[in-house]
Amino acid sequence: MGEWHEGLALRDHLCLGRISLRTGRCVINAIRALHRGLGCVTAFVAGTILAVMTVLVFLTVIYRYFLLAPISWGEEMARFLFIALSLFGAALAMKDGIHFRITILAEKLPPAVRLSLEVLIALTTSVVLGIVLVKGWGLALLNRNQESPALGVPMSVPYMAVPLGALLMLIFAWTSLILKWHDERTTQPGAEKAIPGPGLE
Repeated sequence: MGEWHEGLALRDHLCLGRISLRTGRCVINAIRALHRGLGCVTAFVAGTILAVMTVLVFLTVIYRYFLLAPISWGEEMARFLFIALSLFGAALAMKDGIHFRITILAEKLPPAVRLSLEVLIALTTSVVLGIVLVKGWGLALLNRNQESPALGVPMSVPYMAVPLGALLMLIFAWTSLILKWHDERTTQPGAEKAIPGPGLE
C-alpha cells in the first residue's frame, strides 16, 4: 500500500514537472517572440528614419547651395530625425548586447557570480532608464503646446522619442538577460533530459 502511494506521488511529481516545463517553454517562446518582433519593428523604423534623413540632408544641400532655394524646414526635421535615430539605435544596441562594456574581469568569474553581476547591471540600467522614461515623458507633455519654428509641429512629437527609446531599451535589457540565462542553462550537459520540479522552470 505504501509503495502504491509512493508511485502515485512520483507520478504526480513527474506530471507537475512536465506541466511546469511546458509552461516555462511557452513563457520563453513568448519572450523570444517579443524580443525578435520588437527588434524587427525597431530596426525597420530606424532604417526608415536613416533613409529619409539621408535623402533630406542631400536635398537640403542641393537646394541651398546649387538651386539657391533652401528648404526652410529641412535642417530642423533632419535634427529631429537624428535624435530619434540615436535613441532607436541605442535600443537596438541594447537588444544585441553591443553597448560598450568591460568584460575582462566578468569573464573570469564563476557562472553564478557572473549571472548575479549581470542582474545587478540590469537593475542599475533599469533605474537609469526608468528616470529617463519618466522625465522624458514629463518633458514631452510639458512642451505639447509649444510648436517648432520651421515645421510647426508640437514639440512633444520630437521629445516623445526620448521616453519611447528608454522604454525599448528597458524591454530589451530584460528580454536579452532572460534569453541569455535560459540559453546558457539549456546548453549545459543533461539539461534537455532533466525534468524539473514545480517552479524550477
